[in-house]
Amino acid sequence: MVERVLCHDPQARQAWAQAKAQAAQVGVAQAAYLPRLDATATYSRGRNDSHYEAVDASVQGRQRRLDHRLGLSWVLFDSGRREADLRNARQLLVAANANQDERLQEAFVQAASLYYDTLAAQDRQRAAEQVAALAAENLKDASAKFDAGAAALSDRLQAQTAYSQASLNLVRGQGAVRDAKGQIALRMGLAPQARLMLAQTLTRRPDTAFVKGLDALLEQAGNDHPALIAAKAKLEAAKAAVAEREAAGRPSLSLIASLSDVKTHQAMDYNGDSHIRDNSVGLQVSIPLFEGFGRTYQVRGARARVQAQEAELADARQRVALELWASYQALGIETQALDRTAEWVEQAMLALSVVQGRYRSGVGSMIELLNASSAYAMAEQEHIAALNGWHRARLRLAASLGRLGFWAL
Repeated sequence: MVERVLCHDPQARQAWAQAKAQAAQVGVAQAAYLPRLDATATYSRGRNDSHYEAVDASVQGRQRRLDHRLGLSWVLFDSGRREADLRNARQLLVAANANQDERLQEAFVQAASLYYDTLAAQDRQRAAEQVAALAAENLKDASAKFDAGAAALSDRLQAQTAYSQASLNLVRGQGAVRDAKGQIALRMGLAPQARLMLAQTLTRRPDTAFVKGLDALLEQAGNDHPALIAAKAKLEAAKAAVAEREAAGRPSLSLIASLSDVKTHQAMDYNGDSHIRDNSVGLQVSIPLFEGFGRTYQVRGARARVQAQEAELADARQRVALELWASYQALGIETQALDRTAEWVEQAMLALSVVQGRYRSGVGSMIELLNASSAYAMAEQEHIAALNGWHRARLRLAASLGRLGFWAL
């Protein structure tokens, strides 16, 4: 189910496309190290009209011109500008890949949480069926005792009310299961009414050996969490942008070469046809002298962006630490709650069995039986909620470490 959801998640596809676009920008930055070759071809036709006032004469002619040019330009030295630009593009690619990884993990958590929620809804439905069956049995016992004159009418009415309430809870439980399965189908790219059978239950407790000490977890998150990887890469990209802006104001050296072939066809009155070939090769030095202080402000802006990225990295570190702390505490709480609710279910089931025996033997009351039934139903619901919360807390802890994978299921 998680695999299907990841394949159909629009935001994951968007992040993948953005990573590919940034990879192309790395290629653009690498292309700056290669020579540039341009070829042009021009064909033109014209008409010349000349009037000579001294002799009162006019000359008309037609001209055709064919121009072929080939130009080469190769930057040999640019004070480190291309290197800084390439470093910037590569760091942004690292950030884009980390953002894609983070989006995949978010989609993973959402899909797995939805699966566990659906398992919990199925368990609640089964518990509601048990409670409804128990309420029906209580109603049957109360009716039999009332018919035999051994119980008051109020006992049967109370049992009837409890059965109606249990039936209502069962209907709501069935609706919750249909809703959850419909959401799964839609996330998988299927029709919401598709018939799905979930392969697991919430009764299995996976191993928790991966939970280490908090300090070790914080260190691991600092190395593996995609949000921190992206923030660090963006900071390095911002520093490279500063170097690129600074290098743009320094001298550069280029190799230039050109080949040209120009053919002109015209009347003899204009010196007739001509054929000109021009070949040249040389070195060109470019030294920026004054640009209206524009480059100074560009460097200032780039340095300010470095400060902003430093603040963003600090914010990401704090956010990851807070999420990890909350997830770590939540898993510990849910683990204890799981044990306590399991004991609660056992005790409520034992108490219900005792009260049922007392009522059937004529010692207990209907109110006592209904209270025991309600306590058992509440214990079952709380235990199912604890199971679901335990699985979700485990997922959140793995996600806060930045290394969520199928092993966490």
